[in-house]
Amino acid sequence: MSPEQTPDTVRADLLADLVAQVADQSIIALDLQGTIVSWNAGAERLEGYTRDEVMGRSFAMFYTEGDRRSGLPGELLQRARDDGHGQHQGWRVRHDGTTFWADVTITALHDVESRPTGFAEVVRDLTEQHQLEVRLRESEQRLRLLVGQVVDYAIIALDPQGTIETWNKGAERLKGYREDEAIGRSFAMLYTQEDQRDGLPARLLQEARRQGRVEHTGWRVRRDGSRFWADVTLTALHDPQGRFTGYAKVTRDRTDVKRLEEAQDAFYATFTHDFRTPVTVIKGFVEALRDADGEERDELLDRVEAGTERLLSMVEGLVSFARQRVAHADLQLDDIDVAHVARSAARSLRTGPGEGRVAVSGDVALVRANGDAMHRVVTNLLVNALKYSGGQTDVVVDFVREGDEVGVRVRDSGRGIHPDDLATIFDQFERGRLATDDGGSGLGLASTRELVELQQGRVVIDSDLDVGTTVTVWLQRVGLGRQEEAQPAGHPRG
Repeated sequence: MSPEQTPDTVRADLLADLVAQVADQSIIALDLQGTIVSWNAGAERLEGYTRDEVMGRSFAMFYTEGDRRSGLPGELLQRARDDGHGQHQGWRVRHDGTTFWADVTITALHDVESRPTGFAEVVRDLTEQHQLEVRLRESEQRLRLLVGQVVDYAIIALDPQGTIETWNKGAERLKGYREDEAIGRSFAMLYTQEDQRDGLPARLLQEARRQGRVEHTGWRVRRDGSRFWADVTLTALHDPQGRFTGYAKVTRDRTDVKRLEEAQDAFYATFTHDFRTPVTVIKGFVEALRDADGEERDELLDRVEAGTERLLSMVEGLVSFARQRVAHADLQLDDIDVAHVARSAARSLRTGPGEGRVAVSGDVALVRANGDAMHRVVTNLLVNALKYSGGQTDVVVDFVREGDEVGVRVRDSGRGIHPDDLATIFDQFERGRLATDDGGSGLGLASTRELVELQQGRVVIDSDLDVGTTVTVWLQRVGLGRQEEAQPAGHPRG
């Protein structure tokens, strides 16, 4: 320390040297008007200007043109005068015209008598952090849009107590509540009264928090009180520090699977019975045949043949349905005369139980359909009509037209279908309560409906007990300009 230096001047010189050599931050001094009066190594590295290029110029030179027009530099100085300091994050411009995201702090400076002498500006480059935050926000926004617009799954967020915090379109479609009706309420409202009394919602939350996630399948309740079979996954959520923040709940509607499983269970039970009965009878007849002769032997053989045909019919129904499910994608539609197809199907039954009992209108009915598929549809409907109507009654096939559709109508005067079965009679494995002792697989009408829908048609049924049943298959009518091109007749292709 030289004689003319004091401890204070030494400390000031050391501080000045320290600030000047800091390379990671821009640290500069401004006078009361914002003119640059000092420039350190960090400022040169960050802003790209040498000391000679900036000294005596306004610090506003580092701001974008838009910020300068809006008066931001002056606003920051005024904020520092009023509050002691001003802070801002935004884009800054380097000497070469490139920009970087800067964190700026401007602090008002005063002398020992508290008179303002200027400002200190400290600038940090946060471009990488800013880009990361932008990407994170964009990712979160995309995720919110994705989750919000998913309609096949109900995806909702719950707080640690199970209160609903978010609600997507899938939740609205599946559960029937609007977003404003659900947010802020307990997710327990979506469970049945039985499950709520049993404490199931709270147990699921506890298990999800303890194990990280939990799955549950059961009935859930919509806004209108109806139920659906749901597959639910609850996942515990945590923040980056590992603190528990709530739950994510994903729900799928599996009602169709549940109904299919129930129908299959019922089918397997009845099918086992239906198979065992004719097999047992056939076995008994075969044993009796060993000692029979003459007319008795012929009668026993007839019964064995009838039982065998019943079994064969059941197996063929299953095989046909399975083959249809595999091959339906190849179904090609043409312009055909469905009345001709119906007459062909009726002729194919003349050597069987339908001989002489089916009357088909001598009409021409041009539709957009598949000849092979419609042959199977009409055959299924005729076999059912003949089977469930008296042996002396006729089955009538005629055609009706409404708007752009043609209806193929199959009518019988049989025993009809129980009213409680009409809503489900086209479901797989459903035979109806009046047909439980008649055998069959319950796949004929299911196959019929699927084939019709594959041809962009629809099928409706009307039935009265002890009066009869009418099944109408509606298909797209061929336009008048295309009737000459329709296939007029011919046996359906194999």
